[in-house]
Amino acid sequence: MATALDELLRSCSIEITRRARAAGSPVVLTGAENFASAVAAMQPLEASATTVPVVELLAHVPVVPFAPMVAPAAQEMPWTASRRLGKGDDGSTVALGLVNEVRELGAVTCGFMLLAPNARYPEHAHPPHEIYLPIAGNGQWRYGGHASYRALEPDSLVYNSPQVTHGAIAGDQLLLALYVLWPDEPLTAS
Repeated sequence: MATALDELLRSCSIEITRRARAAGSPVVLTGAENFASAVAAMQPLEASATTVPVVELLAHVPVVPFAPMVAPAAQEMPWTASRRLGKGDDGSTVALGLVNEVRELGAVTCGFMLLAPNARYPEHAHPPHEIYLPIAGNGQWRYGGHASYRALEPDSLVYNSPQVTHGAIAGDQLLLALYVLWPDEPLTAS
């Protein structure tokens, strides 16, 4: 039986694929296809759900297409403060929902980034390709090799190529986004 998290991931996969096709970028479409394959084959893992203080904001997600699924799905996964904020952060303003701890997704890494209003996710870079699907809220994003932060157009995806610095700043609402990372190597179905 599908859970709220399963339904949210499937809905996000469909939306990422739709937006990737509209963007017309082959690498973004590859990421969307990798994520769709991983979601289609995902298996549950035994892990306990945990929470941090900022997750309480999900009870008040603005009305968005996925809003009814967000709070129930959030209760199914472990949430943690981001290690990028240092030891002093307890998850009061920024949290990551670690999907890979509760679903087997092969070589794809997936989770949710949640920022309290006006919170900042630190600038960083990493080897895998990455897509963010903004789900709720507003904010500014640094991505795509740009040095400045920008608001997104409706129906946008955020794509970060390997080793390109990126970050996010929430606006006057919480900011919730799904992130998907995949390696350069072609992924094969297991």
